[in-house]
Amino acid sequence: MISFKFKNNFTFKISDTSGGFTIPEMLVALMVFSLVAGGGANILFTGISAQRYSLASQELLDQSSFMAEYISRALRQAQKDITPICLSAGGLNYEITRSGRGVKFVNKNGQCQEFYSPAAGTRIWEKIGSDPEYPISSDNLTVNTLLFAAMGQSQSDDQQPRVTVFIDMEGEGGKPESRPRVHLQTSVSQRAFDVVR
Repeated sequence: MISFKFKNNFTFKISDTSGGFTIPEMLVALMVFSLVAGGGANILFTGISAQRYSLASQELLDQSSFMAEYISRALRQAQKDITPICLSAGGLNYEITRSGRGVKFVNKNGQCQEFYSPAAGTRIWEKIGSDPEYPISSDNLTVNTLLFAAMGQSQSDDQQPRVTVFIDMEGEGGKPESRPRVHLQTSVSQRAFDVVR
């Protein structure tokens, strides 16, 4: 309590009953608030990044599943190139191109068809006959590796022709370590028997 006394015996008293905070109390309250707000923001940001990763993973799985099925279906329906009109030698079913990054064959409609990736970190492309080439993978996915291996593709062997496809793709994301990634490998056997008609 503070009191002031004036000349004519008038006394003025100030009482400290306001109940305000002291500076140490304010600092402690501010620190507790900062910890609670920081923890809440951290949980929120973690949830948002987990949702982004989940959505990118789902898109990656959808796209890679579609591409594997699309390529497999086309390879399964390939025909033997007897004349040759498409491949480098007659009697072949498949021909590996672009240092293993592509495969060429005669499709079910008798047209020359090729799946390939020009280089690592690009998209998967398709070329059919004399039509312009076009991508079959999305532009927001990165194809790190696309490799083809063929077995039994010539007429002189006793094996049913088959192609093994390996795809390594990653989805979009901020940091490279936070991008979803998928490795796909499948082997496809030609549906028709390997005989000259």
